[in-house]
Amino acid sequence: MLFYNVFGLLALAQHALSHSEPKTKASPSNVDFSLPDLIQAKKLPNTWISGGQTTLDEGRVVLTPKKSSVGSLWSKKEYSLGDSFTAEWTVRSTNYRGKSEGGLALWFVSGKGSDDLKLHNGPSQFDGLQLLIDSNGELGSTLRAHLNDGTKQLTSSNIYDETFASCLLAYQDSTVPLTVRLTYSSGNDNFLKVQVDNRVCFQTRKVSLPVQNYKFGITADNADTDESFELLQFKVYDDVIDESLIPNVNAMEQPRLITKVINEKTGQEELIEKTALEMSSDPGSISNFDLLKKLNRLEGKVLANDISVLSNAIDELISVQSLQSKKLEKVITLLASRKPSNGNGGEDDAVIDESFKDFFKLDEKLEKLLLEQQRIRESSKQNAFGDNGGPHIDEIVRKLTIWLIPLVALMLIMAYYTFRIRQEIVKTKLL
Repeated sequence: MLFYNVFGLLALAQHALSHSEPKTKASPSNVDFSLPDLIQAKKLPNTWISGGQTTLDEGRVVLTPKKSSVGSLWSKKEYSLGDSFTAEWTVRSTNYRGKSEGGLALWFVSGKGSDDLKLHNGPSQFDGLQLLIDSNGELGSTLRAHLNDGTKQLTSSNIYDETFASCLLAYQDSTVPLTVRLTYSSGNDNFLKVQVDNRVCFQTRKVSLPVQNYKFGITADNADTDESFELLQFKVYDDVIDESLIPNVNAMEQPRLITKVINEKTGQEELIEKTALEMSSDPGSISNFDLLKKLNRLEGKVLANDISVLSNAIDELISVQSLQSKKLEKVITLLASRKPSNGNGGEDDAVIDESFKDFFKLDEKLEKLLLEQQRIRESSKQNAFGDNGGPHIDEIVRKLTIWLIPLVALMLIMAYYTFRIRQEIVKTKLL
């Protein structure tokens, strides 16, 4: 069982604050690498290089305008990677739904890659990052991320084995486009995040992109189908934008692994969802997988709330505590500096701080009040007895009253019985 105390929760909150994404304001997009408003454009800008059957049609770049076509669009300039950047591709797939060997690839790669165009009309050997959207894998329609340093050649047969992160994505035959956002910040512990329509596909800090020049690109091929891949908008920002910092409470669906378990006694089959992190353990025990899920839920709750409120409260408590410590040290120093009087009835030799004058006056008043109370108590004790030390008149009256009351009662009883006896005697004479 896990136990948490107050200090543990504060430490957890500070840990979450120190590892949360840096808050930055939205900045204007980089015009050198962002596409202009395609609705108003009559041709593609000369800062981009198109390939294959790519065309500009009614405000959108159609990469695969017909059956069995390919297309591409690459930035002509090279982007110099600094501390961070954010790139957004707004894309759409129409005219086809189902399994296909075609796909759409989003690129952030160095110019040192190959030009073979074997991987969805893009390089099969590249140095950088590729985001692949396709439906040819075992899990159906997905978005997958692949890294390469230019030494390994990826093909349609082995590319799924090289995936380091993925999420399920239903993208085919939709009139509504979707926006894929790629965010990277080396200054924030190599923070890499991919979102689709502000939902988190995956997030990691295990990827470090070298500081070098890169090119942005998008390529597609539809194999032998009529699937039309389109690019409607592309923007690049030189930092982490506000939308990239949306908490991870609305994550996308992830692939699930199902394991078939057969009961040895009954032979009954049961499908159980498991992951690689889940370990077999005794019934009733807590596995590493259970702990990981609990920590993920706790992290989600922390990130879903406004951490700044808790941070401000902690900072305020720390500042108040620091101020009180300083004042207490000042009081202790002043009290220690006071010297006893010299016996002549003079004031203390030490100079007392003006801010504590009322405090010392209150102390003296309380001392005088206690002495006065003690004097009154002693005087009351003396008044209980005479001035000569004998009993006071009030004390004598009190004692006489205690003795007289029973005597009066006894006399009344005797008078009552005497009256009754006389009545009985009178009745006897009359008879």
